[in-house]
Amino acid sequence: MKAIHIFFITSSILVSGCAYNTSPYGASVANVTKIKAANIKAVSVATFTSTKPGNSTITCRAAGPVTVKPSFEEYIKNAFVDELKLSSAYDPNSKIEISGKLESVDFSSGMTNGNWSITLTVANNKSQSFTTNSTYPFSGSFVADKACQEVAQAFSPAVQKLIEDVVSNPQFATLAN
Repeated sequence: MKAIHIFFITSSILVSGCAYNTSPYGASVANVTKIKAANIKAVSVATFTSTKPGNSTITCRAAGPVTVKPSFEEYIKNAFVDELKLSSAYDPNSKIEISGKLESVDFSSGMTNGNWSITLTVANNKSQSFTTNSTYPFSGSFVADKACQEVAQAFSPAVQKLIEDVVSNPQFATLAN
């Protein structure tokens, strides 16, 4: 009886796997400062699309999925809106609309280091656009569970870095005015 009980517990653990959930986004003071320094007009934010619409998970090694809610493109859009709001550069009724297309999002989780790699094209409703390739490094681990936790914890700062790369680009001020 004891062997059967242990078998079911072990089977349940192996079948269920682990999910590594990303943290909610936290705005960056540096990004708010850069948006204010760009001296842009208040903009609205339109739809963010993706080459993989609605994707919210990427498998991490054999340990389980890294999950973001609600999806990668919506997470990034919501983060962008948060930064604009805190910068007093957001107006949902603005005639200038900024949209985004998440071209790619992926990570590597090496034994000594890892990184998130995000490519985003931002555009306005005047058909102006530019693409940003952003990479955010973080520490890795030999142990899969620890490495995948690092991946999930690094996503929010990776999005902060992505937004920093977008708003630091001189084309952003042109796009937003």
